[in-house]
Amino acid sequence: MHESTRRQLCRIAFLLVCLLPTAGVVVWVGVTRSSIYQRVRLARWQSELSTQWGLSVSLQAVSEPRRGVTLLDGIDVSDPETGAAIATIRQIEIGQHRGQRVIIAAQPEVQGDQIDRLWSAFHERILRSQWAGGSIVSVHVGELTIHRDDRGRSTTLTDVRSRIEGTAEGPQVSFEFRDVALQMVEPARVRVTRQRASAAPVTRWELDTRGTPLPCTLLADHLTALQWLGSDATFQGSLQIAQHPKGWQGELAGRFRSVDLDQLVSQRYDHRLTGEAQVLLRRARFHDGKLTDAAGDIFSPGGVVSRSLLAQADHSLGLVADSRVHDLQADMLWRYRALRFGFEITPEGLQIVGHCDHPSDGVVMMDQYGPLLTDQPDGIIEVTALVQTLATPGGHQVPATAEAYRLLHVLPIPSRSGRRDQIASPAVWYSPLRLQ
Repeated sequence: MHESTRRQLCRIAFLLVCLLPTAGVVVWVGVTRSSIYQRVRLARWQSELSTQWGLSVSLQAVSEPRRGVTLLDGIDVSDPETGAAIATIRQIEIGQHRGQRVIIAAQPEVQGDQIDRLWSAFHERILRSQWAGGSIVSVHVGELTIHRDDRGRSTTLTDVRSRIEGTAEGPQVSFEFRDVALQMVEPARVRVTRQRASAAPVTRWELDTRGTPLPCTLLADHLTALQWLGSDATFQGSLQIAQHPKGWQGELAGRFRSVDLDQLVSQRYDHRLTGEAQVLLRRARFHDGKLTDAAGDIFSPGGVVSRSLLAQADHSLGLVADSRVHDLQADMLWRYRALRFGFEITPEGLQIVGHCDHPSDGVVMMDQYGPLLTDQPDGIIEVTALVQTLATPGGHQVPATAEAYRLLHVLPIPSRSGRRDQIASPAVWYSPLRLQ
């Protein structure tokens, strides 16, 4: 081969192998580092996330520190209609590991009053979407802060892990978390499944607190009934509910501790009852948004009770008040020493059995001098008597009050009643927990 030909070939090889690739890399780096490209990529990510989440998402920066890894910085999530801030996340790292998409979120902060909106978007965009079978997304959060109100109160969860996957039933999301304020040996678990096996798909919730009681304030902003239990109330147990078109169905079992009877009764009704109580729910079943049956025990070591509540319990609830209650005409407060009874609610009625530590059997409430309330053996009364007792300062009929209305919507009202003309049972629109 002639020398000039060899030189020509070397020049062509240098151009193809060295110069052009180097120039291509320089051009690629220049383009990807340009402000125009950054703005286009930022807008594309914001548009994709807003579409996927069904919310308004804004980002401060997007980068790819290494192949297959994307960093999103300064994420702000808001409601597209009202513009209300929902969440902020300092940084999100997206990558792949063993065939799974892995998302690591750094320091997310969620506004507590917007959790319902966040869940609604997640439910519509993820659980009700076409989720490919076998695809898995893992989400890891070191610390999640939930701001509960404008007074600076917040809840911090740590070791938050979530897994989204397609199953034979439908998309399933599982959560594990620990509350930083509690010494939790095991993380609490929540699992949400979109069941599509039937003609009408439903969303099923499962909660297991494991070995640690969880503060009821964690969900009190969203389950209004938990607000009635007081700021120190905790729950340890399990919950399984399904969201059907006609209402919630499921079962609750567990123990509520540090229940504030003053907030549960005195601040909502025309009677006075104070003290700290424990409520053990052996079962509480719901169907179509109404309580169908429940059984458990209630215990309080002492507090204050008004005469009006004692008298109304004797009048409406099928209990027997001590003669000291009947001897007084004016309302007064009694300091009781123990309140302990078991209860069972079924469509047939309500039964209360006293368990106070007293020589007499069936003592429901007692003070230092003896029994204040005693049960009646084999006494079963209509559950509407509970409404009369709590929501009525006196009289026979169920009052037309907001509190009575709420109780009537959740309690199992018998289909046949001798007092149907006195009791109206409107259409159900309350969930079993969210009474508002």
